[in-house]
Amino acid sequence: MGAYIHHIPGRLRVRTDRLRHATCQSTELSELLLQLKGVESCQINPKTGSLLVHYDVTCLTGDDILYQLHKVGCLESGLTTAMSQRSAVNHTGALLGNALFSAVVKKSLETSMLSLAKAFL
Repeated sequence: MGAYIHHIPGRLRVRTDRLRHATCQSTELSELLLQLKGVESCQINPKTGSLLVHYDVTCLTGDDILYQLHKVGCLESGLTTAMSQRSAVNHTGALLGNALFSAVVKKSLETSMLSLAKAFL
């Protein structure tokens, strides 16, 4: 199966064979994650190899939690890199979207002002 990661800010789900086959000890992992400032809850299901973490986005990122999982041997290193790259792409897309929206609003205002000025002349 490998690993599956689903992340939205404040909620991270990881499914991995390492959790299912007890390569990672779920009790110790749960205690470790709950000690991190910002982790609100941590649920581990060893039968499915699933981990669900709810956290405060003002204290932690999903990458912070994935790093801890990698550090204790619950994730392969390539997965944390892939998530970081995906986060960078999402951030770049948001910046591009904001710039495009600003340009459209600016052009719209310029056109409106020009039309208004022509109406008064």
